[in-house]
Amino acid sequence: MTKIPALPHQVVKADKIEETFKDCIDLAVSKRGGKVLTTTDEWFAEAHNLLSAHAPISRPHHFVPSGAWFDGWQTRRHNAHYDWCVIELAHPGTIEGFEVDTAFLTGNHAPFISVEGFKETSNEFKTEPRTHEEWAAVEFVPLLEKSALEANVRHGYKFETPSKDFYTHVRLCMYPDGGLSRFRVYGQVQTIFPENKHELYDLAAVSSGSTVADFSDAHYGHPSNMLLPGRGHDMSDGWETRRSRTPGHVDFAVIKLGRPGHVTNIEVDTAHYKGNAPKAVSIAGFELGSEAPIMLLDQKPLFPHRQNFFEIAEDLIERRIAEIRVIMIPDGGIKRVRIWGASQLPAVQPEDSTIGVHDELEDEWTWNIRKHEPTVRA
Repeated sequence: MTKIPALPHQVVKADKIEETFKDCIDLAVSKRGGKVLTTTDEWFAEAHNLLSAHAPISRPHHFVPSGAWFDGWQTRRHNAHYDWCVIELAHPGTIEGFEVDTAFLTGNHAPFISVEGFKETSNEFKTEPRTHEEWAAVEFVPLLEKSALEANVRHGYKFETPSKDFYTHVRLCMYPDGGLSRFRVYGQVQTIFPENKHELYDLAAVSSGSTVADFSDAHYGHPSNMLLPGRGHDMSDGWETRRSRTPGHVDFAVIKLGRPGHVTNIEVDTAHYKGNAPKAVSIAGFELGSEAPIMLLDQKPLFPHRQNFFEIAEDLIERRIAEIRVIMIPDGGIKRVRIWGASQLPAVQPEDSTIGVHDELEDEWTWNIRKHEPTVRA
């Protein structure tokens, strides 16, 4: 059998990683559902730490029964072969590159790593999870060739072209043993559209092929985060802008929908933005090839740390929207925007629809109980 080569790549310096992958999402992060399924060893620190959304931290001089506490994955010494773990991605997708962080590892980082991919097909669907031995027998496809790592450094790897295939799992190998702090799988979620063109779905979701085409400001968070699934984990994974001081100021983000559709409902989620949510939001739609705005929402007040639901006027549903302009009044943070619609009318709501359904966070209704909010602000 001919050996499949790994994908050609370029090394990305630590200070260029965010800019390089700003239009990608981390397909493996645990907060979106990524998880480690099995590993050869995790004696000193468990592999699931690799997928934490937060940057690694250090706790010097803190020891646990297995040894020094470490925020990452760390295995025993003296491995005659190599260690590996299998990661199930939160969403199937094409892969554009990786980040491997060895933060705080100054004498025990893994000297080398490689990454392989696997695509679970419907024919291979198993009612019972694979055992470690079964995963060891799976034929993975090489993605990133064996690459050297430095101690206490963020390493970026960008493919010259994204992978042609969608992947559901990756295997991270480190040679021969040691530790890694974080692992990111940057890529694009597989585009999925309903078979029934009348069925309502989130037109603006990243899984629907939507992208951010333009924006006014992304000082604290990129507007592409608004297209991600879930409600996020903190203020770092939403769209947040600078404070404005100019009267009449607004911020905006333009979303190019993967497919045009008839908009029936909109959700604007301000999760985790408790003291910095926008006062209001306007959302304009644009038909294909038109520059004339259709005001779907006009200066609607927003509640902080809350899912804000809106129904669209009947006469506007008939318009077929290809582009969305989210207008933040005057500034602040928005976690997610859901543009619910259908490719064709009449629109049909599926039985498992989440339109208007609260996915409550633990503190959503209690976070402000002990905080006095004056009725009039000076």
